[in-house]
Amino acid sequence: MSRPRGRGYYSGATGRSTWSPAVNIPRRDFHDGLGSKAIKVLSEPPSGSAVEDVEIANLEYLASYNWVEARTPTIIVPGSPREWIERPLPFKVERDSGLLFVDQNGFRVPNATLLPLFKAVDIVDEETGRPAFDWSSVDFVTDRNGLRKLLRWINGTADKNFRIDMQLAGGKTVLLNRWEEATQENSKGAFGFGFEKATTEPAPGCERSTGHHRIVTYDFNGLKMVVRFEVDACLPPPTTARASTSRSAAPTNLDDLADTLSGLNIRAKPQASKTTRDSSGIDIIHAGSADIAQDRIIELTTRSEKNVGTFDWVNQYPQLFLSETLHHYLGVHVGGRFTDVVKRKLHTPGMREIDRQAKASFGRLRKVLKEIQDAVIASGERGRLTLLCEGGTLKVFKRKLPDECIPEDIMRRFEN
Repeated sequence: MSRPRGRGYYSGATGRSTWSPAVNIPRRDFHDGLGSKAIKVLSEPPSGSAVEDVEIANLEYLASYNWVEARTPTIIVPGSPREWIERPLPFKVERDSGLLFVDQNGFRVPNATLLPLFKAVDIVDEETGRPAFDWSSVDFVTDRNGLRKLLRWINGTADKNFRIDMQLAGGKTVLLNRWEEATQENSKGAFGFGFEKATTEPAPGCERSTGHHRIVTYDFNGLKMVVRFEVDACLPPPTTARASTSRSAAPTNLDDLADTLSGLNIRAKPQASKTTRDSSGIDIIHAGSADIAQDRIIELTTRSEKNVGTFDWVNQYPQLFLSETLHHYLGVHVGGRFTDVVKRKLHTPGMREIDRQAKASFGRLRKVLKEIQDAVIASGERGRLTLLCEGGTLKVFKRKLPDECIPEDIMRRFEN
């Protein structure tokens, strides 16, 4: 959800919106653990230069999970996003308050923010009987957030400094490890969280969720990407329409009764979930559904009525494109009183001009990613490089410590 980068959920056992005073949050130094001098300065590809026409192809769902509030890091796999409900308009919500997550993965597993991604893929592979994923074929493993930061730099809109730690896995795969000054922040009093809570409901088995993450793989003009991103909501599962004649006929046996119930919008009570302790220290709750189709995913955004006309598609559109999130719902409000929800869909005529304008920057992103990959490969398996953007300039630094983005047993999966 496009709001101050907490993406929807308050830290705390209940996840509810309750007022609390601002908290003094410690922040890390962007140069922490880096060498004193940059080894390379990356140049923005000229905006007028010829770039390839970029498309996302062969997108495949790999896994998903929900974080829950617990003493030890705990995820629900495959989990489920919150489901959209058509709430009658208008309605009023309170201002957001309290602490929001900037990066929940970094908050809960600070030393291995990519680790839940691999654990979720393993479990979905096992539970679905799918062949194990070929990690050695991948060019980049990243959060969508990292790609969006690079795009802001390319477009000259990187108004904040950012850092991305990098590591080579196998012979060619680049791990882009999200790095934030702080993994939580104080709410700025917007209405995004309240809108999400008012217009969605948790899926069965995911009532304790504090955020849903989805992992996909796709071809980005010759670069094989594995991308993790947070999902605000999804469309509810379709219901099966029944002919009026069948409604009048009483079921005559258990099979008929089951068929009749399947045609109604009635949710079965979820079965008791199973919890296991992973060797990595992450607890796994086995619940949710791996059958959420990609075309059901929704990105939620809120804007005040006076700012709707100046909506920033340069910043918002890549969020949809880089994860193939088809649906964008914009809640329009006046002081928290929502009067309209503007619904748009990716790849439709109404989005064609926005797509055309964005294509050039995606081609430039493709070019920068290749340059980054070449630099990381040249640094070798022992190399530890970091991208640091300060004042709009993107530099490459060496890290002093041989830190690992993921444990060694997972690193071995990238070997041919």
